[in-house]
Amino acid sequence: MGRNSLGLAGFLILAASCGGPPEREGPPVLVVGMDGLEWSVMDPLLRQGRLPAFAALIERGVAGSIRTTQPTFSPVLWTTMATGVGPLDHGIHNFFEASLKGQIVNPRNPLPYSSNCRKVPALWNLAAEEGMDSLSVAWWVSWPAEEVPRGRIVASYAAQAQGNLLWKAGVWTEGLPRLTWPPELEAEVLPHLKRGEPAGPLREEYNEAFGIVPGKEGWEFPAGRDAFFRFSFHGDRTHYAVMRDQLSREIADLNMVYFGLADVAGHFFWRYRQPEAYQYPVPPEHVDRLGDRIEKAYEILDGWLGGLLDEVGEDCMVMVVSDHGMHAANLKSPRHPQSGAHEDAPDGVLILAGPGVRKLGILAPRDRRMGSIFAVAPTILDWLGSGPPGYMEGEPLRRWMTDSWKDSNPETRGRDHRRGFRKATPPITPGEDASASFLDSMREIGYVDSED
Repeated sequence: MGRNSLGLAGFLILAASCGGPPEREGPPVLVVGMDGLEWSVMDPLLRQGRLPAFAALIERGVAGSIRTTQPTFSPVLWTTMATGVGPLDHGIHNFFEASLKGQIVNPRNPLPYSSNCRKVPALWNLAAEEGMDSLSVAWWVSWPAEEVPRGRIVASYAAQAQGNLLWKAGVWTEGLPRLTWPPELEAEVLPHLKRGEPAGPLREEYNEAFGIVPGKEGWEFPAGRDAFFRFSFHGDRTHYAVMRDQLSREIADLNMVYFGLADVAGHFFWRYRQPEAYQYPVPPEHVDRLGDRIEKAYEILDGWLGGLLDEVGEDCMVMVVSDHGMHAANLKSPRHPQSGAHEDAPDGVLILAGPGVRKLGILAPRDRRMGSIFAVAPTILDWLGSGPPGYMEGEPLRRWMTDSWKDSNPETRGRDHRRGFRKATPPITPGEDASASFLDSMREIGYVDSED
């Protein structure tokens, strides 16, 4: 456990532990999910010294790639990583409620998946069952915040769409229902959300980092990409502030946070990073202004990673993981929202570091694959000392741990907590406009066709 907290969350955790199971021994675990990280972007940035936090973390452990699955929909993949099972078992098949084959159940009024749709326990549920505390911020399909003993959850209504709901005019009088668990945690979160409003101080921070796209003729298309990317930055930057604040109050046994910035940057700006790959002319003035957007996004993420690592210290098990990679796509379609994509399931990035992790640095490209996304949950549970239950589809990545660590931490099987877990129910929404708001977001980023 980390430093004591005088805040609400720390008090609740301490109170919950009185008379309960003994406090867990061993270092805490930090899981940083970064959607769409791609080695072809990271490798040159690391060589240039532009990712110091990533470099320092890799020096303390091992880094390589991780195999993903198809379809590469974020709700599906991040739920797989949180549960250790695939969509047939966890029940999340698409962005919206869908059949087992991924077909939208109600195309005219699709409902995004919500946490109550999940059929099996997630890592925060499993940690609670084993008497451990947890902190989860902005993980996919985590709204409404579940009632997790010894847990702190800042939920994300379909991730990117959450910010749109929170920052609508007048929402401050009511807030997003069931945003946090425990409910009182919302008081600690709201100041960060207020700061993240579209017209708030983060607007200038974005302008300083990425510049301003001209609002004039010839710039309409990139200006549209910029508007959505700005929105994504505000959401991620807010989640970073919330996560760091909560870590400063109390480091849990299990700490998880999700960022989507690299994925959105890759989707929107790849044509400006690699214009020669496309079978249509990319205006040079657009390349000059937007060609380094992806690299800048990675540098921003590096800064956020460094801030989180400062909070947890080196006596912490750390996993940085992406759900897939990214590359140039839609090479013949100049108006397609996505000029970077991942439908063919390119490997993502995986970095492991902390006490007991082998110090191997970045693996050679030909031997870079370290495992699959099915190994994420089992590895985290292995680090926590409870071990993965037998139903999980992957195995812990113990080959990247030292022999002495493995001797001191014999491989075990955790208990199966699926029996008694609440029954999955159809999606719910925070309000009557929530589904439409998320559908608009998915159309904007190119996951849903406008005519659908």
